[in-house]
Amino acid sequence: MYEKSQNSEVIAYEKIKRAIMLKRLLPGQQLGEEWISKNLKMSRTPVRAALRKLQDERLVEVIPRRGAFVYEPSIKEIQDVFNVRIVLESYAAKISAPLIQNKDIKRLNSLLKQEENAYQERKLEDFIEVNNAIHVLPAIITKNEVLISQINTLIDWSNCYVMLRDPFYNRSVDTAKNIPEHKDIVEALSNKQSKKAEEAVRYHLQSTADSLGDPINIFDED
Repeated sequence: MYEKSQNSEVIAYEKIKRAIMLKRLLPGQQLGEEWISKNLKMSRTPVRAALRKLQDERLVEVIPRRGAFVYEPSIKEIQDVFNVRIVLESYAAKISAPLIQNKDIKRLNSLLKQEENAYQERKLEDFIEVNNAIHVLPAIITKNEVLISQINTLIDWSNCYVMLRDPFYNRSVDTAKNIPEHKDIVEALSNKQSKKAEEAVRYHLQSTADSLGDPINIFDED
């Protein structure tokens, strides 16, 4: 019985998260336990547990006496997180540029190709995974464990903003700004240009923060 409950919780978690990522559930939308349970054909207990897990990932907000809602981050919150990312990741890029090796450059170029594939195949999960790897690699090159840990934490934190607010499914490879911006970062690192790598990371992260902070227009065409 316990194992069945656990399986139901996992299924509920994955289905709700998937619906959020596919923009079928939008920021600010209420997630009634009864409504979800009915649609998923399961009891409210695993649904409640799934919502708690999604709350830990900042995708759901549970408000006492009101219920659960798809999380709706403020523009200030997004900017605050990215401001700290800018400081740490631009520093990582600056000090990693002179240390980069051929294997690192090959890894980054492979990640760029995977990123394009994720856009072409409309796979947000793959894009997030590749994006994470691109952003943390400069810190890994530095072998500074504190820096690696802090950047990973901030990336995990800001992933929820990508899932909630990034118009991934409305962009193509040709219109996605982060692809050429990532290429600029990789080019600067490959050429061991510390200043350019630092500036490229700073520009890219600010550009990303600005795009995530733009108000969502429900009347935009697909």
